[in-house]
Amino acid sequence: MNMAVPDTLGRPYLDALCTVLGRAKGANVESLPAAAGLVADVVAGDGIVYVFGSGHSQLVALDVNRRAGSIAPLQVVFDPMWGASELVEGYGRTLLSEVAFTRADCLVVISNSGTTAAPIEVAMAARSAGTPVIVLTAIEASLAARSRHSSGKRLCELADIALDNGNIESDVAIRVGLVGVGATSTLVAAALLHEVLVEAVFSLAARGIEAPVYRANTEEGGREHNARLRERYLGRLKAVP
Repeated sequence: MNMAVPDTLGRPYLDALCTVLGRAKGANVESLPAAAGLVADVVAGDGIVYVFGSGHSQLVALDVNRRAGSIAPLQVVFDPMWGASELVEGYGRTLLSEVAFTRADCLVVISNSGTTAAPIEVAMAARSAGTPVIVLTAIEASLAARSRHSSGKRLCELADIALDNGNIESDVAIRVGLVGVGATSTLVAAALLHEVLVEAVFSLAARGIEAPVYRANTEEGGREHNARLRERYLGRLKAVP
């Protein structure tokens, strides 16, 4: 038999999510505009914004990929294993076999723990190429944990700009007895990344630059506009599954 949540509890997950979002907003007062400014610089300079997330964090990367309201010069570094090999050293580098980072680009790496090998290796590769790195992670929890990469580095220690997703313990917001439920990292990370893109578009507009942003196909002229954007970056971006 299904048991409804008693009305006296209110909306526990939504309330908890709002709390974490508020904490993340407060924690990123300086880093959000810094990240947005970097993304705006990359777009204005005809670079590419690369985005990588391992496991559930890949959902965040895919959420800004080729969709209405997101920028066109954005490349997801896709992990076909969906994080199953994220602890295997060397795997992160294999995902970059067809990626050529440049100083004109930037990389966004999303990992709640910030301690697994694959995202750390992807960030290291970008830094070696002189590509600025934006990291989206649970900073406090990450710094309290042990790196699972032989370098001993945590992801936030490789960041030019670090965004904090507001998680302070494990990725659950609610305890029901001994059971933890209500993961927030994916939703909060997605919200922060969309905030970065929105603020970047505002920054570009202030410079008199029309941002290359996809429109909804249902808008008048939307499909034609999107086709022109795809043509503009043809050969520089790869489709992801």
